Amino acid sequence: MIRASIDIGSNSCLLCVLDLEESGFRVIESESRITSLGKDLDVNQEFLEESIQRTVKALTEYKAILDSHQISASDVVVTATEASRVAKNFSILRDIVKNQLGFIIQIISGEGEAFYTARGVVSGASKGRDIVSIMDIGGASTELIRVNAKTHEIISSVSLPIGSVRATDWLEKKVFDDNFEKIIKDNNLSEYRTDELICVAGTMTTLAAMLKNLDSFNEDDVEGYEFKYTTLSKILGELENKSETEILEAYPICGKRAFSIYGGTLVAKKISEVIDCNSFKISTLGLRHGVLLSGGIDERYI
Repeated sequence: MIRASIDIGSNSCLLCVLDLEESGFRVIESESRITSLGKDLDVNQEFLEESIQRTVKALTEYKAILDSHQISASDVVVTATEASRVAKNFSILRDIVKNQLGFIIQIISGEGEAFYTARGVVSGASKGRDIVSIMDIGGASTELIRVNAKTHEIISSVSLPIGSVRATDWLEKKVFDDNFEKIIKDNNLSEYRTDELICVAGTMTTLAAMLKNLDSFNEDDVEGYEFKYTTLSKILGELENKSETEILEAYPICGKRAFSIYGGTLVAKKISEVIDCNSFKISTLGLRHGVLLSGGIDERYI
């Protein structure tokens, strides 16, 4: 059975088309577009017009791909996360997308985001650990999730209001340290201490591609890639004080993530220090896979 999902995040918009089989699934399409919906969100409390337009453009391109597979827009599971939970003008994006393209966007809670991300990640997690710890750095939020890999039961999860785009905005305004300190003070992360994190989403997958010196991004090339805290700290130092142009020159693989890759990497470093994590493993699976494997969105997460 072929099913499709779209994840409208705070920095990127992701398309996933899976062939669901009894033994698992096969990826038919996997696409990503940078839309920066979370840009300046803390200041404006609204989506920027250009971010809305980039998102509509991405969804228009995705509709053409879905049409080629004869998948109706009304059958696609479309989720929106932290930026859409915050933005006062979300309804503008929702109505444009529904009226022009036929997609129905569902805003899911932080708990739902954690649940479906874990469901997607665990479907491809290597055997060996009963309890898996996941870090999902988005554009506006970061989810930490502890999940039983055998039963898929969420043991605990927390959604922190910091991500790659938010961190970049805070760095520009020189309020990152104060804001991060407040977040840590407001959230007890002691139960998330772990020696290894499985990391999903654009910041960490792009970082893996940078560390591997890839010329072009392919999910298979970074899936399962592992590196240590010392490596993370070293590349953060290389990115520090570099302009977006300089980062692109050094790491063309960053593409449109060049503006926020330092902020996202800083978030990864700071959080890993708080929870004593020393090792990172990349997964290209996540929310968009989890909602399809679960058969859609449970009402309790809307």
